[in-house]
Amino acid sequence: MAKYRECIKPTCHELIQIPNKYCEKHRQEIEQQRLEYNKIKQQQRYKMYNKHNRDKQANAFYQSKEWKATRNYVINRDNYVCCVCGEPLNNTKIIDHITPRRADKTKELDTDNLWCLCYKCHNIKTSIEEQIINSPNGKNKIKHINKKNWKKYILERLNKRSN
Repeated sequence: MAKYRECIKPTCHELIQIPNKYCEKHRQEIEQQRLEYNKIKQQQRYKMYNKHNRDKQANAFYQSKEWKATRNYVINRDNYVCCVCGEPLNNTKIIDHITPRRADKTKELDTDNLWCLCYKCHNIKTSIEEQIINSPNGKNKIKHINKKNWKKYILERLNKRSN
């Protein structure tokens, strides 16, 4: 026999099945509030990262009109889809440098050196980059990895995670 309780929202007396805490109306309200709160928190973390962690030159670059225009072009070119796994990029769009800026600053606004990635693929690529750059002659090696090879390396890691 199912057990019921009242919605825990004050002044709401709708009966709901245990273990639920809120009726459908208030559950949607609470979820919307959580989403808004998380979005604000994410924006605050991003601002703090820019202010305290990101170096001044990089921050100036990522705030420039040229970067913003190039970024928007790449997002539209790639149709709001991750170029590796094909996941749609809803709220977060990471435009990644195929050859990292720290390895070759001449390609920082080159649209052939930019692609859209989801967080998961971007984190995998970044960890692989760190391993390569920290190896002997790493900056030179990383300059010669093309888009096709990056896709292959990232997909291999994604497949290992899913197995």
